[in-house]
Amino acid sequence: MRLSIGNLVIKFNDNPFLGPIEAVFDSGCLNLIVGRSGCGKSTLLKLIAGFHKDFTGAVSLDEDYFEPEGNVALAFQNPESLFFNSSVFEEIAYSLSVSGDNKDSIKNHTESWMKKWGLDPELYSNKYPYKLSGGEKRRVALAACTILSPKIILLDEPLAGLDRVGQSDLAEIIYSLSQEHIVIVVTHEPELLMQKDSRILYLNDKDTAQYSSSEFLSKAVIDNDFYPLPEWYSSTLRSYAQFYDLPMVNAEAVAEYLESYNNESASGN
Repeated sequence: MRLSIGNLVIKFNDNPFLGPIEAVFDSGCLNLIVGRSGCGKSTLLKLIAGFHKDFTGAVSLDEDYFEPEGNVALAFQNPESLFFNSSVFEEIAYSLSVSGDNKDSIKNHTESWMKKWGLDPELYSNKYPYKLSGGEKRRVALAACTILSPKIILLDEPLAGLDRVGQSDLAEIIYSLSQEHIVIVVTHEPELLMQKDSRILYLNDKDTAQYSSSEFLSKAVIDNDFYPLPEWYSSTLRSYAQFYDLPMVNAEAVAEYLESYNNESASGN
């Protein structure tokens, strides 16, 4: 599946705010949106979800007219603050229960979706949501937001406020969902989610553009003003930026990259 944005200009009160934007968001890879605070990242998500209607340009799904209703799930920051049911199962199943599905269908669908989010139904179904860890709460909240299994899943800073273990666990789940859905994530720490096949839409009033992971990392390593990556990563790899095949931003990937590069250099390749 592909969501395409063409010549999109976001407006407020008929006044241009951001754009024009050209971008494609595919299933099968994780799509990221980055940019400075206030640049319009969350507004773009709201536009795709159908909540912000002041714009010009085109949005299409698989080259056809795009109708957000029924095709999009949007989760804002800290969605766990909106829990209102007494058990994890009831929280996640709520959207199905109000849609009129029968109990067996709701149970099967909910338990299957819980497993996708790393929530074993036998362990979590009867737990009180507010007594879970921060990472578990976030997974429950995102499972509840996306239970209707839409084509497009929009997430606004899904890793914010979690510890490193929670961030890593949730990042893996989000990536796995991107293989079957169009998943678009707004983040101020793209290095925590970025994969080799990711696309990064960088919103900037001077240079709004979409990059591959390699292109984005190379530009950021060369120019810290383009986008600030962790200093240890930039300083380690700055002399390699010209090769456009930089590793992802984690110590293990960097170590493997440097070892491979040094071995090739030693062999004369």
